Amino acid sequence: MNKFEKTLLKHNIGYLDERDEYQQGVIYETLATANLYLSYLLIICMVISLIFDGINHSLTFGTFALAALQFGNSCYILNKLKKSGAYETEVYDDYTYNMEIKKLKKQCIISAIQWGIFMFFVMTYLWPWILGEPINVGLRQVIAWTIGGTLFGLLCYAISKSKIKKVV
Repeated sequence: MNKFEKTLLKHNIGYLDERDEYQQGVIYETLATANLYLSYLLIICMVISLIFDGINHSLTFGTFALAALQFGNSCYILNKLKKSGAYETEVYDDYTYNMEIKKLKKQCIISAIQWGIFMFFVMTYLWPWILGEPINVGLRQVIAWTIGGTLFGLLCYAISKSKIKKVV
């Protein structure tokens, strides 16, 4: 941890002296939990702001700023996890590896179905309703979001599978 991060931590938490390992663990766990909640709160606020922008037919700085904050936070976390090696899951035998892959396939199929249905609903019903446009549901939209959900699931599977490493 560099000097700037230590200064921020001391000002944010409010302590002046060094802490023992247990106290540092509690502080870091609390900060991680707060960041997790804040991340979801940012997403909710961003969607609400985007809905208001859609109703008013404008794009405000607030929506852009919330999206930029969320994107920056996600990139920072991903970068730190990759550099530390905590990004990868290590397995030590074929059975565990196959079980992880099986579990991963199931999760990616569920994610693909959820994403496809959510995007179909949002793009076909919600946005036209917010913008005051007619709602058009056809075979083209169903096929498009089915393909989109499938591609999303395959991309999630490929990225997640690359994070599972079999240690020999």
